[in-house]
Amino acid sequence: MPLLSDLINLPTSPLVAIIGAGGKTTTMYTVASELAQRGKRVITTTTTQIFYPEPDETDLLIVASETGALIKTIGEAWQQYRRVTVAGTVLRTEKLAGLEPEQPYELLVKSGADAVIVEADGARHRMIKAPAEYEPVIPLQTNVALLLMSAEAINQPLSERIAHRPELVAKVTSINMGDVLSPAVIARLITSEQGALKHIPETATAYLLITHASIAQKEAICELVYLLRSSSRIADVLSSGMPGEWFLNE
Repeated sequence: MPLLSDLINLPTSPLVAIIGAGGKTTTMYTVASELAQRGKRVITTTTTQIFYPEPDETDLLIVASETGALIKTIGEAWQQYRRVTVAGTVLRTEKLAGLEPEQPYELLVKSGADAVIVEADGARHRMIKAPAEYEPVIPLQTNVALLLMSAEAINQPLSERIAHRPELVAKVTSINMGDVLSPAVIARLITSEQGALKHIPETATAYLLITHASIAQKEAICELVYLLRSSSRIADVLSSGMPGEWFLNE
């Protein structure tokens, strides 16, 4: 089984933004661990909010809002660690607030990191989403974008149970609440500049990552992949049935 970091084309100094729904945090730490196992120094962070990382997800958590202090602390951490998670402040016992949008790039170029991975969106544990006016919070220098959705949303009626901001999903795709999220509808959402591609730099390489894929959804996923082939913005579509297990949809 190939690693996710093998299936996406990472540049020499990747600044990766992860958006959408259906497994952003797991994906962020998966890519970070894969790169760290190869000796890379990786920062994981957010421009929104994240839960405190589990012990197996990162080597060290650093909380500071001032860039200079972060650079100094991270630089010292590389003597011992390869995976560092950075947050701006503590919100409450289980949640951390992220960095300002310009800070991830500053850390990439000044802290000695080989890669920075940013969770740049929130979805409240739904399967699919459309962004609000202020979302996603993507660093301008992002060169790789991972657009996530859960396969469990495909061919389901649009509702608050399935989608985060379902009224915006309806608006972007020109459907109504209760209408089916068919592959054609989802393709419109993914390729829309007001949907999954919102705020993603045109110079960034974008991938659609479909989580929770199953044999039962194979035909629908194939239809979605076929529809996305006409988009010049989506480089490839990858699917995963279990965390950490990815394959490329040809």
